[in-house]
Amino acid sequence: MATRTDNEIRELSPEQGRQLLDDKARQYLGMSGEEFRVRWEAGEIDADDQPDVMRVAMLLPLAS
Repeated sequence: MATRTDNEIRELSPEQGRQLLDDKARQYLGMSGEEFRVRWEAGEIDADDQPDVMRVAMLLPLAS
């Protein structure tokens, strides 16, 4: 999976994707990336609850 930063496209390994998810989930939502994934998949987190939820949810495919 690739991520775009400014004018650069950078390939991320699955481990880097998981780390990015974890970093952003902690930054925006105060929980680990794994906790976010589990709660998201269980339907416990609503994207309408707060704007930052979608910022983190969009990273889930990078962590697969």
